[in-house]
Amino acid sequence: MITCKLPHNLLFILKRVLCVLLFFCIENSLFAQTVQVPENIQAALLSKVLKFNQDLQKTANIKILVVYNKNLEINRDNFINGLDESISVKAIKPIELEKNISDYKVVYFMSGLNKEAILCKKHKVLSVTGTNQYVENGEISLGFKVENNKPRIVMNLTSLEKEEQFFSSDILRISKIFK
Repeated sequence: MITCKLPHNLLFILKRVLCVLLFFCIENSLFAQTVQVPENIQAALLSKVLKFNQDLQKTANIKILVVYNKNLEINRDNFINGLDESISVKAIKPIELEKNISDYKVVYFMSGLNKEAILCKKHKVLSVTGTNQYVENGEISLGFKVENNKPRIVMNLTSLEKEEQFFSSDILRISKIFK
C-alpha cells in the first residue's frame, strides 16, 4: 500500500473545497422543487384554465381576488398584468379577504399566503396558487408547478369538491391530480 503525504495546508484547502462542492450539490437537490412558474405565465395559464370550469363558463366577466402582502407587490403586479383583459381583478391583503370574498368567483393566493384559503371552501370560491405544495396538501384547489422545465397545472380533487368547483375532463386529463 502506497501512501501519499500532503502538506497540512493543502489538505485543509482540499477539505474546504470538498465541503463547498458538497453543499452546492445538496442545495440543488433540496431546493429544486422551489422553482415556481413565473407569475405572468401563471396568470396566462389561469385565464385559459378557467374556461374549463363549468360554473365560470357561464360568467361573462370573471372576478378574481389576488391576496398578497407588502413583500409580494412586484409578483402581484406581474400576475395581474398577465391576466386576460376580460378578467376583473382586485388585489387585497390577507386581512381583507373575508369581507371581499363573497363578491368574487376566484381567489389567487401569492406564495406563502395560504392560511386564509379555508374561506374559499366556506364561500364556495375557487382557490388558486403558484405554490404547488398547497395544492398537494389540499389547502388550495388549483395551482401551477414546473415539471421538466415546463409549467404544469396541478389540481386537488378533494379541495375542488369542497369548494364545489367542477372542471371538464379535458383539463383534468392534462393536469397532475391530487386527492
